Amino acid sequence: MVNYKINGPSFVLSCSEKVKIPLMVCSHERSGTHFMMNSISECTEYTVNPFLNFDYMPLGSVVNFFSKESMNKFLFSLQDISKNEYSAHCVNSIIKSHFPLSLLDHKKNLLRVIYIYRNPDEVFISYWKFLHRWNWLEGPKLSSPLELIKTNPKGQSQRYQIENYTNYFERWASHIIDAKNAARNSSNIVLVNYSELKNNFEKTIEYICHKLKINMFQQPTKPNKEKFIYGKAMEICDEEKILMKNFIKEEIKKFPNLPSDLLNLF
Repeated sequence: MVNYKINGPSFVLSCSEKVKIPLMVCSHERSGTHFMMNSISECTEYTVNPFLNFDYMPLGSVVNFFSKESMNKFLFSLQDISKNEYSAHCVNSIIKSHFPLSLLDHKKNLLRVIYIYRNPDEVFISYWKFLHRWNWLEGPKLSSPLELIKTNPKGQSQRYQIENYTNYFERWASHIIDAKNAARNSSNIVLVNYSELKNNFEKTIEYICHKLKINMFQQPTKPNKEKFIYGKAMEICDEEKILMKNFIKEEIKKFPNLPSDLLNLF
């Protein structure tokens, strides 16, 4: 562990001689981010103990998230943390991010990136509960996930946006399309569907590690669900679920550039 300090607050990170490039797990909120992070941590040299939250807390005074130059400088510093004059270590704390991947400079080879995406009805049921968990305005606390999908983004949730969106569904779709476009231009980005991680766990983790050239020191094992982050305990009725699915079925047609495995669900 190192107490990392750069032009501002300090925070604890793990580092290792066995890792040469930091790893980021990126997603739209409530897409299986911690499931992926914990899964990779179980079988590789990357770790979530601790992970680095790539967000305004704790990095707001250190990184300009909308400046490639600022992010390059910060990410480059994570590759070479000298513990003494004879050795250099790379940060192996997994970096968690919800910022769009197009904000990163993928030509510099500063990161490996796993982008995880998820079925929209699952995302918005989870996100609806998540927004109700906090006592601040992370986003609107509405009566149903369908109402959330139809509402324009509000509150602190807007910090991850490059532009304004008509509703949260457009925000979700645009985030995934942005990642898909970024992956076309970089061999260091792999896109993964949450359902593949859930239903074909070992094969999916092995595929990710092969694509990103990450060494596995043991077979993948599913992490304990107690390590996941949950929203407020709330339920919706079957009728509300049907209404939401019907809305998504029509709304998703506006975004033909989404991955085909999402389009084929509806």
